[in-house]
Amino acid sequence: VDEAIATLLTAGVSGAPVIEHLKNAENGKTENRLVGFVSSFDFLPREETGTLVSLGDLEDSETARRILGQTVKDIMTRVPVTVTTNDMMKTAAEVMAKHRLHALPVVDAKRGNLVGIVTAKDVMRDVMRTAKHCLPAENNFSQDMADIVAP
Repeated sequence: VDEAIATLLTAGVSGAPVIEHLKNAENGKTENRLVGFVSSFDFLPREETGTLVSLGDLEDSETARRILGQTVKDIMTRVPVTVTTNDMMKTAAEVMAKHRLHALPVVDAKRGNLVGIVTAKDVMRDVMRTAKHCLPAENNFSQDMADIVAP
């Protein structure tokens, strides 16, 4: 778990897909099978009931040791919510809103392999790009506003 935490912190992200590399017997290519998703929320210490442990107590070092003693497999979401390569960005936005997620693994619609990840930032960029194309032809905005909505 400590390596996973360090990787997320270094990458500046709050979560990542957990994959298993499999060799395709037909074509010999390596495929990335999605086996889970781990987010910063998964690293928060919990009681056996699932209730979050309050930090700031004397047992903090023991709690940290317990967390670091786990594996990603122990804490990851095993059946993550996903979208496919056939889905529209609107679908991804709806799924994120429904499940209160900031990122979704994207799987190939035909084979089910992980092909990428879509984030809330990607959705916001798409909304801005779409809005920009819907604006009237004449530019009534100041330069500063135009810079804000540029892709």
